[in-house]
Amino acid sequence: MASKEQSATLLRRNKRAQVDALNSLGFNLTESARAADFPMYVKWASGLLDLNVAANRKSDNKRFFFTIEEWQSLSATEQSLFLLRGIRVRACSVSFIIAPDTLNSKAWGARDVSIPDLHSYQSQRDLYFYYNAYEETSIIAEAYKDVNKADIVGAPAAEAALAYKAFTLDRDGLEDTSLWCLPTPAHLMIMFRWKNEIDAAFSAVWSSDFKIMSSTHWSCGQWSNNEVYRLSFQSGGSLSVESPVGKYAVRPICES
Repeated sequence: MASKEQSATLLRRNKRAQVDALNSLGFNLTESARAADFPMYVKWASGLLDLNVAANRKSDNKRFFFTIEEWQSLSATEQSLFLLRGIRVRACSVSFIIAPDTLNSKAWGARDVSIPDLHSYQSQRDLYFYYNAYEETSIIAEAYKDVNKADIVGAPAAEAALAYKAFTLDRDGLEDTSLWCLPTPAHLMIMFRWKNEIDAAFSAVWSSDFKIMSSTHWSCGQWSNNEVYRLSFQSGGSLSVESPVGKYAVRPICES
């Protein structure tokens, strides 16, 4: 019969193995993680865990996340204590917030501009599992900051995403300090896969005018100097490459 010490050692080993397995799916857990939360992480890794309303409290800028039902249960007076940032999506082991606004008709940039520090997509797996969106968007903006050719100045899509704010001090009395950026191809694929659920959330909290547009959206992913990944929400979630001079939609995201 195993001693208490042996049983404790076995439990620690089992927990360590479970943590390692979850981390292999994209999480960054330690052995201090609560074992009771492991089923939640399994669901999160395998698909859509949940959608939440991302809000900042006006009095102290503290960030809150409400379920749609929780937000709708608040009175108008209670809701007025918050400013909304967007809808948080937790799916496929990642968490990010989608802005409520679409920025239309933005070119990605001029052709034949080399960005050596940008992520190089070497396999199809990269397209579905690479999420370093803010750094990529910042690299794009920096690489294009002195570029002005073919009537395209800078990197309009990246610059618009980086400059986006869900609320401002002048307009709303509180400054949005979120690090907004272009989504990666992987983010766009999540947005397309659960577009109906995401659109239902935006419609419930804002209105149907804030749904993700059924059009082509830029990512921060580049295949070559003249080819950038974009996703068409209209043609069955088609992820393909396009000349950077095209003018398409930008839906900013940020980490939650």
